[in-house]
Amino acid sequence: MESEARLSNWEAISMIVGNSIGTGIIAVPYLAMKNSIRSVLIIAAIAYCMNVILHLIIAELSYNNGGKQLVKSFEGELFHGKMKKVFSWILFSVYGLAIMIGVSGNINGGAQIFVNWFGMPLPAAQVLYYVLAGSVVFIGMKAVGIAQKGSVFLLFLIVAAMTVGTVLLPHHAVTPAPFHWNNLLALYSMVVFATSANQAVIQVVKGVDGDPRRIRRSIFAGFGISTGFVLVVTLSCLIGIGGGVDKELAYMQLGEKIGSWGILCAGIFSLLALLTTFWTHTLALRDVMHEQVGLPNRLCWVLATIPCILFAVFGVSSFIVLTRIMSGVVVLVSLMLILTYGKSRKRAGKSPICGIIGTVPFQAVMMVSTILCSIGAVIKLT
Repeated sequence: MESEARLSNWEAISMIVGNSIGTGIIAVPYLAMKNSIRSVLIIAAIAYCMNVILHLIIAELSYNNGGKQLVKSFEGELFHGKMKKVFSWILFSVYGLAIMIGVSGNINGGAQIFVNWFGMPLPAAQVLYYVLAGSVVFIGMKAVGIAQKGSVFLLFLIVAAMTVGTVLLPHHAVTPAPFHWNNLLALYSMVVFATSANQAVIQVVKGVDGDPRRIRRSIFAGFGISTGFVLVVTLSCLIGIGGGVDKELAYMQLGEKIGSWGILCAGIFSLLALLTTFWTHTLALRDVMHEQVGLPNRLCWVLATIPCILFAVFGVSSFIVLTRIMSGVVVLVSLMLILTYGKSRKRAGKSPICGIIGTVPFQAVMMVSTILCSIGAVIKLT
């Protein structure tokens, strides 16, 4: 299996964790406030199971197609005849746009942190974030793996410190919000999205030489860690802030409650969370374009990410809006993914990664989950 770099076990796991801890995790507390803590715990457990199933399927589909990104996997498995290339380019455009929207939201989130820290104009902060974050991906996949591993370690330390700081605060009584299906579905959609790592899983498949055992271990461990992060961050915000979560970046609000060091830690956490997702998503954009047009990797990265910064500067500015739009588009693409995987599994005649988890009943469960996520991504909150 052709790959530009080889990943160690921890780098592979960190690629998944880093992709997961990003644009979604810091939006979950706001939606969690509109549900009960019990609902949050149940949703997190279900989301973990759904993400493990989904990403094992993604990994095996890519594995069956030589480690290719989803667009080329779809082209190889789903499209045939004279219209094959036409459908491939349509999917390339739609899927690429979905990632670009997510990256644009990511840039806006990072820029907001720079604005808070340095008081600089938003457009300047957006460009600064894009340049600093992009330099890692511009170097290559191995640099991203190393950066992800270091960032995940720092995130562990920051979350531990913030949790201790939250325990020392006067605790707020967390009053369960009135139950409403809209709020529950929105929470489910965001938690699934917040702990997803579609692009990172494909990078792991290539980075570990297609070793099924290492791929499975990275998926189970990576999503376990990222789900734990979501729960700790969300519960800390609810306990430390209570019903007063009124900011899109709720962890920043918790830092203000803790004090000056808490503000600094929350800012670094939010920045690292955004950076790790930016690295994975723009690396995927680069790979998708490289596979489609055959240009050099670095040129593909520039061409694929320039629209992201332009959309961030001139497009929608709401962080929540952008992340929810992306979650909706991505889960719709997942429907096509599940159908394609069924054909790929049948063609391959074996299942070295998924095993029983990739059988028809599990595919049906994923279809239902994807539909629910699609509804939750666009449904109106109460």
